[in-house]
Amino acid sequence: MAKADNIFNIRGRLGDFIFCQRNGKTYVKRYSGGFTKAATQNHPNIKVGQERFAQVSRYVKSLKQQLQPYLWRQKDGTFHNQLMATFLQIAKNETEKTFNELIHELDSYSSLSNKSLNKNSKIDPSTLLYDAKTNKLNLGIIPYELAVKYKGLFLEVATGWYGVNDGEIFLTESNRQYVKLDGQTKNEDQLVDFAPADDLDGQLPFVGLAVVYTDDATSESPHPVHTVMACFVETRNG
Repeated sequence: MAKADNIFNIRGRLGDFIFCQRNGKTYVKRYSGGFTKAATQNHPNIKVGQERFAQVSRYVKSLKQQLQPYLWRQKDGTFHNQLMATFLQIAKNETEKTFNELIHELDSYSSLSNKSLNKNSKIDPSTLLYDAKTNKLNLGIIPYELAVKYKGLFLEVATGWYGVNDGEIFLTESNRQYVKLDGQTKNEDQLVDFAPADDLDGQLPFVGLAVVYTDDATSESPHPVHTVMACFVETRNG
């Protein structure tokens, strides 16, 4: 880089030269080219990334609407960003397909089984298990763990089915049941009926859990961030 000994304080590009100031002195170097904003925005990789982000954004918007019957108590302001991060990661891991192709393949959701979609929830869904043969949901150790802090309250269990129909995702109407958090033992299986499904092969079992004050669908949750949770559920076929 050359130094310009002159009285002008020139900065930036001038023709084929770049001028900059350093320690009160002016330096000049030849412009070597590079990405302009327009070139960057039109780069094929940038276009692919932008379209993928837009696809994920549209999906998350639709999913949040479908989740309302399961997560209407959710008051976590970061929930949208949590969903975006989750599904952007899925898109990143499967670059050979468009995100729209991925969400139509139920196998793409396998990495989400028994993982809470709302990351700040304190309800751990790792022990949930759906038995396709009996159409029962085993809550595992969840009622026992929650009863330690919320004894006397109720665990609302909303079950339903997630699927894709004519290119649109959907969640069936939730089937709510209530389990009183009182007297559960650590090794006790807690079974509840699961919502019936018309097509088990084309749908995934989905569960929403919430700790509530009373066994009523309008009951509030003691902590609408930590005590509300929704997830896809692992399936046992027999």
